Amino acid sequence: MFRFFIAILTSLFFTVTAWAGVNVNQASETDLVSLPGIGPVKASAIVQYRTEHGPFKSVTDLDAVPGIGPATLQNITPLVVFDGKSGAPAKPDDGTASPQQAATPTPNAVNINKADAASLQVIPGIGPSKAKAIVDDRTANGPFNDCADLQRVRGIGAATVNGLGGYCITK
Repeated sequence: MFRFFIAILTSLFFTVTAWAGVNVNQASETDLVSLPGIGPVKASAIVQYRTEHGPFKSVTDLDAVPGIGPATLQNITPLVVFDGKSGAPAKPDDGTASPQQAATPTPNAVNINKADAASLQVIPGIGPSKAKAIVDDRTANGPFNDCADLQRVRGIGAATVNGLGGYCITK
């Protein structure tokens, strides 16, 4: 019974930590390890990179940290903040573009209206089956207006779209 109680308390602690968001510009290595996919080595690399290059502005900046890749970025995006701002890229002031369109495209950005299924797989959270579904949807329903439109594809939800960062473009 005692172990069950401890397990419940531990899970509540991590849930509250996730709700609060981890500020990657202020977090210690111990705090960073609480994020999914971030172990001691990656936490140390984040702190070292932050010390050498200054504060992170968005989750896409974390892509430059050795050992941090698209899958990790997708997992931590909803759980991190940058000096009080969420980890997801911010909407532009005019409100006409999606958050993903507002993100600065990475060198690996993929045009979801032109790419084939193999090319789409470099986007975080997009594997072979989702890539095929994107191509099938695009063929059946026409081009995507913005990256947030990927949610019309079965199997792609808000979490995937929020993890796109600068990897997705439509023009």
